[in-house]
Amino acid sequence: MLQGQLFSKTILPTLLHEYAKQQITWHQQQGDQVVVVSSSLDVYLKGWCQQQGIDLICNQLEVRAGRYTGELYQGDCGYAEKARRVQQQYSLSDFELVYAYGDSPNDHAMLALADKKFYQWQEIKS
Repeated sequence: MLQGQLFSKTILPTLLHEYAKQQITWHQQQGDQVVVVSSSLDVYLKGWCQQQGIDLICNQLEVRAGRYTGELYQGDCGYAEKARRVQQQYSLSDFELVYAYGDSPNDHAMLALADKKFYQWQEIKS
């Protein structure tokens, strides 16, 4: 088993904030489309998101000749790039209400796209 897959099965679930787990479950029960947007790596997020039925936008490691190069494919998915990739992949106007959750300054541009935004587990009133 690849190290990233092992991490996604054994370690990643223990790192998730309890509020995040609750919100993911709540949104899924509402029938909402849930997307993890992260500047972390696909090698360990992809498996977990697939297991949870969650879409993923994140940093992807570049692969050449079947080997990871250590470089990021399409550059870093952080700060304003998070918002750009969300808008590139989804037409936000198609959604009645857009929620966003973030816990670092890296998330501010993405949070600005949302109707309901939560920073460090507290709702930000616009």
